[in-house]
Amino acid sequence: MADHVVWDWNGTLWDDLPQVHQATNAALWEIGGSSLTLPEYVSLFTRPLPMFYRRALGRDLSSSEWERVNRCYMTSYESNLRMARLATEAIPALELVARNGATQSILSLYPHPALTSLVGELGIAHYFTRVKGLLGTPDQSKIGMFPEHLAVAAPGIPPHRVVMIGDTDDDLAAAQAAGSTGILINHHGYHPLGDPTLDSFFADGLLEALRRAGLRTTQSPDALGLGSAD
Repeated sequence: MADHVVWDWNGTLWDDLPQVHQATNAALWEIGGSSLTLPEYVSLFTRPLPMFYRRALGRDLSSSEWERVNRCYMTSYESNLRMARLATEAIPALELVARNGATQSILSLYPHPALTSLVGELGIAHYFTRVKGLLGTPDQSKIGMFPEHLAVAAPGIPPHRVVMIGDTDDDLAAAQAAGSTGILINHHGYHPLGDPTLDSFFADGLLEALRRAGLRTTQSPDALGLGSAD
């Protein structure tokens, strides 16, 4: 059983795919690119973000284009943020981890101040030993962030007892590079990341991901106080 669960935020606990898709198209339009359908976006998406835009545009972004893309994306996303919501299974999943006695944290590439504010507003901060968002430019990967995050969020827990649950190949790569397990989810049913070799890493929702991580999904009679009397 996993002793610590690291959750991704956007697209995992926070179901914001429509908002992300709309903001991405706004950013592409800003620099003369073509819009993507939702299945196209899902199939092309990867991190670090410059690689995604290279896939979408067929070329690299200039420095000035990268600044425009980031500014336009965040303007669109933040204007539609309140239309997003916690994933349907988010609260049951967080409760399940807590009932199993494991600890949990968030590691996200969403800007740290906005992330911590939103988690607090949603009333779920008490579930986590650490909520860590991005401090710096958005072209980063979680691979370099993951070991430091674990050192603070899960001190004393060896990496092989940690599971990262996310929705991108970067989440999987970050976990594997640190010696942890990565499990991916896909709330909207589109072909995952356009890469059939990743299919085996996907679970059908957050609760299924936790089952695959070895967490108990039901309480035993003894745990519920229903064991036979002496």
